[in-house]
Amino acid sequence: MNPNPEFERQLLLECPAARLGSATAVLGTIFALCYFLDDYRFGSISAGAALSLFWLITLLWGARQSLDSIVDEYRDRTWDTQRLSALGPWQMAWGKLLGSTSMVWYCAGLCLAIYTLAAGPGTDLLHFYIYAVAGALLVQSAALLLGLLAVRRGQTKTGSILLPALIGFAVVAPQLGDIAEMASLSGGPSPRIFWYAWALNQRDFVQFSLFCAVFWCMAANYRLLAQALGLRKPPSAWLGFIVFLIVYLGGLLPSGSYALATAGFGVCGGLTYLGLVAEPQEAMRIKRLLDYYRQRNWRRVAEEVPLSWLSFSLAVPFALYLSANRVHFAWFELSLHSYPLVALLLIWRDCAIYVYFCYGKNPQRALNLTLLAAVLLYGVLPGLFGALGISGLSALFFPLWADSALAALLYAALQCGAVLYLVRQRWQHAV
Repeated sequence: MNPNPEFERQLLLECPAARLGSATAVLGTIFALCYFLDDYRFGSISAGAALSLFWLITLLWGARQSLDSIVDEYRDRTWDTQRLSALGPWQMAWGKLLGSTSMVWYCAGLCLAIYTLAAGPGTDLLHFYIYAVAGALLVQSAALLLGLLAVRRGQTKTGSILLPALIGFAVVAPQLGDIAEMASLSGGPSPRIFWYAWALNQRDFVQFSLFCAVFWCMAANYRLLAQALGLRKPPSAWLGFIVFLIVYLGGLLPSGSYALATAGFGVCGGLTYLGLVAEPQEAMRIKRLLDYYRQRNWRRVAEEVPLSWLSFSLAVPFALYLSANRVHFAWFELSLHSYPLVALLLIWRDCAIYVYFCYGKNPQRALNLTLLAAVLLYGVLPGLFGALGISGLSALFFPLWADSALAALLYAALQCGAVLYLVRQRWQHAV
């Protein structure tokens, strides 16, 4: 009985006998040298080398393997064959994740074995293993997610996709290393962290956060693979992710309903941008959505509605609450004001600009053109008119500079109306 053919296929591809022997010989030579340098024992040099190799292997090599497991399928034109198989999205998700990194985890297991022998007597190995494995799985599942998002946008060149992964590695690796080393130190009370009204053990809270991050990454991989396999599902997982982030981040802010509303608005606004870029913007999808709406086919409406629309809709009540209970903030000593409804309209405008470029003749450049427009609207034009002393025109392009909330709302509404009109005209030509 074969529980997962995809895992077995990846295992056979990644772990031939010759590669296993070569990896064992190379790591054995490195650790033998460390053994001699440690005065014929496994000491601090061996522990440092084992830990460094573990992070390099699991994060850098593991991320590359996870990413290539899906990108290579599209590049080699074998994805259509997999789509016709009987594999479900969950089998394919964990089969690709664990199968493509099987050699990675074999080498990582050797590194952990040496670290276990070289660790001092006061090392809490159990917590270290939990943090190390969870952190590595998080980076690898995130790399698989990045690969799935890239192939949906038609990007199959590993170099352009791997660059964000390398940047993430440079940022995440030191943090995960510090967390793992902190977890390995036993003895002494662990620091406390306040989440809502509870004082929690910081080590346990970070461990819980890592597990949650791995879970949501795998949930995203599952949903993307389900869509790639043609399985339609309502956006319940996306809504659950939004609620989780609001509750999680709201507990880290100062207690109170205003802090929770701030977290909700920030999460929904950020996920509006993320959902917009992650999903392909197709004019026919909106046409299908409108047809289902006229037919009162609510299940199909839920399956077709863009994720960015859901996130934006949930941001509206938070913006209304924040506007009714407005608090003044200092924005890096700039003359910017806190206008939540205006910020919401600016998010709408930015999304409409991106969709406008997506409906054009060259949708592959939509993101770059949108970023260029954002630089002009948020920085160049307001800064230019501000330097000339024409603050009114600065506020026209960047309404958060306006001294009046009503004027800022009017400027933002005019921008949204103009961009939405252009989007509507281009959408009608596209369909």
